[in-house]
Amino acid sequence: MGILTIQPVPFPARVPTSFLPIGWLIFFVAYLPALTCYFCIGSTFIMQRDLISNYSLSNCPHVKSPLPPISYSIGKWEPQKHVWIIALILHLPSRLVLTRNVPQIYLPGLGRNIFFTAATLEALGLCCVTIFTVDSIIGFHAHAAFFVLWWVATMWCMGIIIHLQRLIGQKDNDPHTMRMWWVKIYIMAAFFSISVCASISYPISQNACSIIAFTIFCLCEYSVVGLNAAFWAVYLTEFAREFDGFQVTAVILPKGNLSDGTATPLEEEQEPLPGALVVKVAY
Repeated sequence: MGILTIQPVPFPARVPTSFLPIGWLIFFVAYLPALTCYFCIGSTFIMQRDLISNYSLSNCPHVKSPLPPISYSIGKWEPQKHVWIIALILHLPSRLVLTRNVPQIYLPGLGRNIFFTAATLEALGLCCVTIFTVDSIIGFHAHAAFFVLWWVATMWCMGIIIHLQRLIGQKDNDPHTMRMWWVKIYIMAAFFSISVCASISYPISQNACSIIAFTIFCLCEYSVVGLNAAFWAVYLTEFAREFDGFQVTAVILPKGNLSDGTATPLEEEQEPLPGALVVKVAY
């Protein structure tokens, strides 16, 4: 029975603290969604070969498409739909950590607020696109609207990040940062150009029953997923050059009443780990 005896100890015995490595967060935020999306598309050609061979344009039932759109690969056909949902569940916690804390490397102001808002809307748009699929009760147009929300928020994030790095002169202090700044501009330009191509080719494919236009639309869809992941990978890899991760530390609240002076002083704060951003959680 001795090994089962619980010895009395002070409570709390220590301040609860955990460390979240930035490398793992980058993987779950930037790489996991894109890799999962491409896995779902690729596996569709093997597991849903019969569906693809019979898949036709919505307004042109006599026109067959050789490529599946992303919306069907991750939102309708199984088991790809379930694989995507699992990836999204793994993606969101890391995304929330970075969305809440990465903008804080900039001084308080409009730029930081825009960055936080845009990153939040991008994550929200991705969730809504997954939940409200093309066959959901609110219909295809709502699905398309949430996709537009994701696209606008992504462009917003890209633009504000590039602008903030230019505004504070961050790119002028390091040749590597300068090169990566131009890489982000090229990725943003490609993302915008391909998105415009997709927005033009889709209505053409439906109105003119053009299989070429629909194929271009599908390829553009595949490309914007990769470009989004590439942008976040580049930016967060730069972030990882300065920070090793996030230290989450609980903060003990003062005892007593602050107004009458009976509150006990806070315990000394723990020193953050080298290269860590500190996220304090009060309980």
